[in-house]
Amino acid sequence: MRTTAVVAAYNEEKTIGDVLRALTSTDLIDEVIVVSDGSDDRTVEICRGFERVRTIALRENHGKGFAMAVGVANASHDVLFFCDGDMYNVTEEHIAALLEPVVRNECDMNIGIRDRGAVANFFHLHLKCGPVLSGIRVMRRSVFETVPPQYQAHYKIEAALNCFCAAAGFRQRQTIIRGLDHVIKESKRGLRDGLYARWHMMRQVFLLLFDLYVFETWRWTPRSELPVAEYDLFE
Repeated sequence: MRTTAVVAAYNEEKTIGDVLRALTSTDLIDEVIVVSDGSDDRTVEICRGFERVRTIALRENHGKGFAMAVGVANASHDVLFFCDGDMYNVTEEHIAALLEPVVRNECDMNIGIRDRGAVANFFHLHLKCGPVLSGIRVMRRSVFETVPPQYQAHYKIEAALNCFCAAAGFRQRQTIIRGLDHVIKESKRGLRDGLYARWHMMRQVFLLLFDLYVFETWRWTPRSELPVAEYDLFE
């Protein structure tokens, strides 16, 4: 089974190079697509320097979920490896640990969870304290396609993937990834803007969880369509 890596990136000039070096240096990944979500720094320029990378530069910022959906629409293969552009210390061992259970048909979606220590891992994964949200995960294309377009926007996508994967009867698991980290919003955007972005994300996810698991409006709401975005493609 062949794999496409999809990297959603917004102003990730400091880390995107390291992410792409990891993805392009392993034989486990057959295709790499970066979707720059309206970046106004050197993100696109850096991505274009990699021979094995297709770069889609959205002309406006539409949000992470939208960028992921654009990547999926342009992917050639049916196994999808999602990775955020702000991660660092990504290794071939991390890639293999996430990818192989899906390729071996042990599960349909495998979510990578950064190691937070034995106690935090136990509360998070075994006692289900808090949603399992992660930007690094592997799935079959059919799992992504279970998510209605209205839930593929902004920060909704990860919680929506968990919900609709289970609702459709697909198998999912979580794999703890040690040594992996990412740049926090406060470091990328400054303290004030970073805190606002974090509050906006948490608020959106909190309201979404009520929608998905309590009100379940998706059961009777017609599927909407994502807007058509203008972008430049570099191959």
